[in-house]
Amino acid sequence: MTERTPVRSIAVLGAGIVGLSAAIAFARALPGLAITLIKTPADPAALADRMPSTLPSIAAFHDRIGLGERDLLAAGTLHHIGTRLSDWRSDGGRVVLARGDRGGPIGTGAFHQHWLNARRAGKVAAFDAFSPAAALAAADRFVHPADDSASPLSGLAYALRLDPPRYRDLLRALARHLGLAPVPGAFAGVERRADGGVEALMLADGRRIVADLYLDCAGPAAPLRSAIDTRWEDWGRYLPVDRLLLGTGPTRAPSPTDDLIAVPAGWRFEKPLRDRTLVGLAYAAAQTPDSSARRILPAGEEVVDIAPGVRPEPWLHNVLALGDATVTLDPLADANLHLAQAGILRAIDLLPGRDCAAGELAEYNARAYRQASRIRDFQAAHYHAATRTGGDFWKHVRRLPRPDSLDHTLDQFAHRGRLPFYEDESFEPDEWRGLLLSLGMIPRTPDPIASTTPLETVRTALTRIAEANAALPSRLPPYPAYLAQLERRR
Repeated sequence: MTERTPVRSIAVLGAGIVGLSAAIAFARALPGLAITLIKTPADPAALADRMPSTLPSIAAFHDRIGLGERDLLAAGTLHHIGTRLSDWRSDGGRVVLARGDRGGPIGTGAFHQHWLNARRAGKVAAFDAFSPAAALAAADRFVHPADDSASPLSGLAYALRLDPPRYRDLLRALARHLGLAPVPGAFAGVERRADGGVEALMLADGRRIVADLYLDCAGPAAPLRSAIDTRWEDWGRYLPVDRLLLGTGPTRAPSPTDDLIAVPAGWRFEKPLRDRTLVGLAYAAAQTPDSSARRILPAGEEVVDIAPGVRPEPWLHNVLALGDATVTLDPLADANLHLAQAGILRAIDLLPGRDCAAGELAEYNARAYRQASRIRDFQAAHYHAATRTGGDFWKHVRRLPRPDSLDHTLDQFAHRGRLPFYEDESFEPDEWRGLLLSLGMIPRTPDPIASTTPLETVRTALTRIAEANAALPSRLPPYPAYLAQLERRR
């Protein structure tokens, strides 16, 4: 008979942002759970613990663990409304990617199809001109979504840009409040059960940690999860970046907008924090030696190796890998922490009994794989839609194969501007359309439904929407002033 005794204890290996997130979320969901949080030496390649930008989903995670936006602002967090991409197109143009509503109702059919019809007939404003959030991001402005549904600001969506060390300290304080005290230790191995699961986790000082469920939050090396299985799906053939050079730049005025600038060797980023700017260069070792990367980014201080890929079964027996221990991606799509925290909430929502029944683990693993694969596809789509060709990195990008799911997505979109449905997407259809259209992937065939709307009607509506969006930033204070207003209300 299958044992349905509930999980009564967990051990979390790794007490960085991912490990703290997991311990706190499980403690909130199951107040009687015994949790051992093991503070291991930090892995510098654990990008989920180091990258500041996030996706809007982080708000739902914070709601689950009891953190409010005021708490986060006090810990140095900034808002993140969009990303400027410079020089990703062959014409050197800049595009702004942002989330939230885009366009507005025009006759029948989808908004982007009307924009495409107007573009085919002549000159039209860039696609990002029809996103209120993109207009604000381009001007370094931010405001919370309006309550009035008639306002163009009502459909804004935003994420957060964390200060990782301060965010980790905030999580530590919350963990202490919940009675979670990390215990230092270095992983030394596991004792196995007859069924293949883990009986005990061994530390280098001889301590033996016994739990019903073990969470590996220790970074890409995943020492605990790798002790029972080392299967890994390599995504290096789809994603060209295998190195990050990270550094710190001068302090800039607070901004809700990140910058991703394409350069011949890859792309570099600038992410402003309160007291510094995180800068980095993403490149491929086969085209650019580390010494050359340091000349391109003089502020670079540390090289981080990246091996893009995924663990097909993050949850095996009674061991679950989270964050970089289960999927490794560069920070192009800001999804590193999103994947970790989504995995935590999925584990809680699908939590099996102590038996860790195969059917429940299979459901978790299938959903985790689908989600990670579609984020991989979204990242790879940046390269396949980009028209830049200058530089060895970008010449290599032209030769990259496409995963089957991305091939299907891009073929459907290139034909008629339609996106197929995939489960466990992390990016909304408007985000896919914003990326592909803004970088220049224009569908070949007009949409028959949108084509029934008279062209003059479309042009008039597009002009009205673009002008209204262009006027939005002038109605708002600069972001530092808006941030100061929020802080005065605390």
